[in-house]
Amino acid sequence: MIAPEIVLEIRRHLAEAKLSQRQIARLTGISRATVGAIASGRRPDYEPRVRDDEPERPQGPAVRCPGCGGRVYLPCRLCRVRAIKRRERERQKHLARFVASCARS
Repeated sequence: MIAPEIVLEIRRHLAEAKLSQRQIARLTGISRATVGAIASGRRPDYEPRVRDDEPERPQGPAVRCPGCGGRVYLPCRLCRVRAIKRRERERQKHLARFVASCARS
């Protein structure tokens, strides 16, 4: 999705009619086809998507994680993933021991 500011900049350049679509595309980093679609009105305006399940942006400064020492916004996602993987490995180990003990019986 193209940022609304870029679309407005493209429209401004198109309205000024000083630059070609190719030059506008090169200047903004958007493809010529997209600039052409904006110029002809084929590209609809999309509202920015807002997701309900998207976590809020962190507030305040980053701090050192007590677990891994990285500068993060708490809770540390890396430590959380490592804990999940560690529990999964432990579960697999216990399952392997259980299967082995059943095979011996």
